Amino acid sequence: MNMRRIYLAVIVVLSASLFYQWTAESKADAQAKHLEIAKSESFIDVVTADGSYVYLENDLLKLKIAVNSGAIVEARLKEYGVENIPGSLGVRVFGSDENGFFKYYFKSGFTSEQTNYRLLSYEQGSVTLYDEGLGVKKEISFLPDTYEIQIKDTAENGSTGKAFASLYRTEGRSLDLKTEITQGGMMNNSSYQAVAFSTSDDPYETQRLRGLDEKMSFLSRGGWVSFIQKYFFAAVIGSSDFVYNYFAQPGDAGIYSMGYTVEKGDAQNLVYSHSHRVFIGPKIRKDLEKRAPNLELSIDMGWFWFISQPMVRVLDWINGFIGNWGISIIVFTLLLKLLLFPVTAKGFVAMGNMRKVMPKMKELQDRYANDRQKLSQEMMALYKKEGANPLGGCLPMLAQMPFFIGFFFALREMVELRFADFGLWITDLSVPDPLFILPVVFGCVMVLTQKLNPQPPTQDPMQAQIMKLMPVMFSVFFVIFPAGLCLYSVVNAGVSLVQQRYLYSKLGVLGDPNDKA
Repeated sequence: MNMRRIYLAVIVVLSASLFYQWTAESKADAQAKHLEIAKSESFIDVVTADGSYVYLENDLLKLKIAVNSGAIVEARLKEYGVENIPGSLGVRVFGSDENGFFKYYFKSGFTSEQTNYRLLSYEQGSVTLYDEGLGVKKEISFLPDTYEIQIKDTAENGSTGKAFASLYRTEGRSLDLKTEITQGGMMNNSSYQAVAFSTSDDPYETQRLRGLDEKMSFLSRGGWVSFIQKYFFAAVIGSSDFVYNYFAQPGDAGIYSMGYTVEKGDAQNLVYSHSHRVFIGPKIRKDLEKRAPNLELSIDMGWFWFISQPMVRVLDWINGFIGNWGISIIVFTLLLKLLLFPVTAKGFVAMGNMRKVMPKMKELQDRYANDRQKLSQEMMALYKKEGANPLGGCLPMLAQMPFFIGFFFALREMVELRFADFGLWITDLSVPDPLFILPVVFGCVMVLTQKLNPQPPTQDPMQAQIMKLMPVMFSVFFVIFPAGLCLYSVVNAGVSLVQQRYLYSKLGVLGDPNDKA
């Protein structure tokens, strides 16, 4: 028995246990602190004591509106808690951090007016603000049973300026996004963030804020503009009845603006009113598709989005029957492996043929150990004679990579997996496995797979040692992967192992190829 391996295993287990205990305590402290904040904010009146802010809410959203400017300075999603515990506050889309370094808010009006509103009226689901001096009124209300709000700006005497609506944001990650490693911080921080446009000329165009050095603008009938970020976002949606000048530009104090102005048309000198439509909510594909054309593209699916999008549709369809996202991922992975089996089978057969010629390759290596040129020639002749191809197992595997990468991005960006309970020890598929079981299982499957794959007799000893460490390296890497991605990877690798063993059995090449003469 190798005592060094036993010591190493004990150290790994103890380290994992201590890490789990530390993260569990940190998570409990964070949740307790958040509940205290939620408790203190749950009794806020409709209007603050000094009259500076008014609160507006329905079953889905809670808005905080600055009375003086009419800006929506905070928006919480009531059905999506910051913590997965009862009594948690909802995730913020608009808002600012404690230090005031990060700000994100919405504002609309007329470009020629500097308004100073007062609260005119408040009703259930509706707020009206009014500037007596300018005769300008703002009405903010919820559209029925949706994550959309309507802001109607009215100039009683007409305005010489253009109607506008804009999002204002500083750089930085979205509010309430988890940054701890055990809460999916590595994957959360790697999600794409940028201002995005959809116009009649281009269905989807993005630009990161740090690359926004000068104003961008696009004329379009209809369309939308937003700042895309992980899971939850806001979008200002245009109507096909008007022509909009969409823009994004850097501003003062590091605040970027992105929105539109409404073109007046040739016959119009004064503007009397305009209604703006703003979506503030979760990035659920089937819901966004109903809101506006191309709005679902705001869910960033990476390089292989054209593969990811159909995958999400099928996965969502499967979950409609099963009702458990973890089991749905397993079923989808099994169906995908069956669909791709004709391709993977060619790769496994090619590797099986390589296993058949391994004993003869070893003989050639021993015979021509001091003549590498002759060894290379003889090996090529052997490959040709036996019909073996060293690259035959690689090409089919490469053909599967777009599907793996596509599903990787799809699972990483699905808000449906946030706090999704798979069962047993996994209560959230969007964060790493808390007990590290899936990463360990994946490493074990990799070890078994390595034993099936033929190792060239000419392989460098150092390279061989590195290959043996690959399962450990992948297991450590998978510790920071969301459990949903780990689950997919484990099932994918496990099915591949079963398929490979099945084909090797049919070819008669199971066992150590070097034991065959």
